[in-house]
Amino acid sequence: MQISGIDVSAYTGTIQYSRVAEAGIQAAVLRITESGNVVDPTFEDNYSGFQAQKIKVGVYKYSYALTTAQAEAEAEKVLEVLGGRELSFPVFYDVEDSSLRSLSRDALTEMIQTFRGIILNGGYAFGIYCNMDWYNNVLDTSSLPYDYWLAAYPDNDQGQIVESLRPAVGIGWQYTDNGSVAGISGPVDRDVFYKDDFESGKDPYKEWVGECTGNGVNVRRGPGTEYAPITGYPRLDRGNLVDVIGEKRARDCGLWYFVRIAGQYEGYVYHTYLKQA
Repeated sequence: MQISGIDVSAYTGTIQYSRVAEAGIQAAVLRITESGNVVDPTFEDNYSGFQAQKIKVGVYKYSYALTTAQAEAEAEKVLEVLGGRELSFPVFYDVEDSSLRSLSRDALTEMIQTFRGIILNGGYAFGIYCNMDWYNNVLDTSSLPYDYWLAAYPDNDQGQIVESLRPAVGIGWQYTDNGSVAGISGPVDRDVFYKDDFESGKDPYKEWVGECTGNGVNVRRGPGTEYAPITGYPRLDRGNLVDVIGEKRARDCGLWYFVRIAGQYEGYVYHTYLKQA
């Protein structure tokens, strides 16, 4: 399955939605807010225009957040603007701004997890947008095992698919920012997506196998160091495997994974001590 898509914002200009649909575009990802959490001035028209043409709609939020509190504000603004409206595609968190490179990997992971938790609580699916440099060299993808929409196109971008650059991972590929589509007068980002069935909301949690990255790691009765370790099972050591069956925020907003060990013991482990096996 390959779904033909575009992503648009105020920079795209006026769109003739019926012509875009006639050109075979099946999905559109819309910028929802810009710097300062201000609503993109074309969002409302784009949402209603694409919906009227039965084109699948998702949104993206280009992040300027440098703290978890700022990421929380970005997510809450997204939910406020959406107001419960239907989306066929996820809310993608766009992490590529150069200012975010000043963050540690752990801080960036926690910020993304904060944004994700709020979006899921709002009833929407979540994904991450970034380029291949960020995916390979900046993000801790083992701690962020989610749907990725990845950008990869040549420096001499002619608006065409360069097959050798197609990412081997992810649910979508932005293959140009210099594409053309009938109904849009200027250059437009073109995408292909490989998935259109997204789980929204908190349930069900997509379980995964986690590998412990430290020694003597406590498994606690609740999400936070104020909770005592569980009884009946010793601490985890490096290389131990657990089933990660959920996640929860502590009072300080830190992310804790809810785990099951040996099919019977359950408790919480701080996210930095687990990676995807």
